[in-house]
Amino acid sequence: MIYPLAVIRRCFLPLIAVFVIFSTAFSQDFNELVVEKIAKMPTAGVYASYRKDLPDGQRFSDLQETVGDLRAALKVAPGGKLKVNPGSAHKLSFCSSATYLLFCEVISDLQKRGIVPSNRNLSRELADVGEKEEVIAGKMDGVGIFGHWNADGPGTAMLFHRLGLGANLYGLKNAKRGDFLKIFWNENIGIEERGHLVVYLGRNESGDAIQVWSSNMKNSDGSSGYGTMWVETSRIKRAVLSRLQHPENLVRWLSFSEREKTSNYLVRIRETGSSGAEMKQAVGALDSL
Repeated sequence: MIYPLAVIRRCFLPLIAVFVIFSTAFSQDFNELVVEKIAKMPTAGVYASYRKDLPDGQRFSDLQETVGDLRAALKVAPGGKLKVNPGSAHKLSFCSSATYLLFCEVISDLQKRGIVPSNRNLSRELADVGEKEEVIAGKMDGVGIFGHWNADGPGTAMLFHRLGLGANLYGLKNAKRGDFLKIFWNENIGIEERGHLVVYLGRNESGDAIQVWSSNMKNSDGSSGYGTMWVETSRIKRAVLSRLQHPENLVRWLSFSEREKTSNYLVRIRETGSSGAEMKQAVGALDSL
């Protein structure tokens, strides 16, 4: 049977479009896009932290205001795309708010390209960072997309693992420019942890320091807030890298039940802590690719 040209077009054009999107997602270097979008982020400002110098009721005010500013920077456009206005979050920031703002800027760009679906519900979930008081109190750690990203422990890595967004790697030996990187300053994971969430930019010539972008207490230029700094590798006790390889899988979040939108592991380790071996298993972290 010979089919009319109109029928052939109607049957095959959608398949061609899917193939183009699918192949693009596999061939593009998303790490370079992450680095490119840093230029869209604010510079300097104030690194938000707990303020011992203020009265008891105001000591978390900078941290809470940061969450409020992040919420103001993330909106859902009429067509369903995520709309990011970095300028709304220019004043105050902390490491996970800065890197999440950058991640959302990347996702917004990929929605415009058709690689990530312009789904209103997905964009709404990305923009919903939670109530500022609950976020800063730790009550939202492991709950929702930002709740994963902002959690103590391997929050970003857990989000990547659960959605299949890309590989998680343990240690710095396989680090690539544009990887998201969770630095652990001490041996603790979760409870009593000291950590920092950044974007890896490279090593110095001697290999004993790495350059990172985030919201930092002190940047290389002397400012605080959004910017770059060098970190001596001897200061890093643990490191988990998350590499964005399959952003199209972000839509899998919409198939989760409300219960599944909470990571029991991330919630639990705030009370119990975690071993390095358990963390690696929980997020599927590889020693090498």
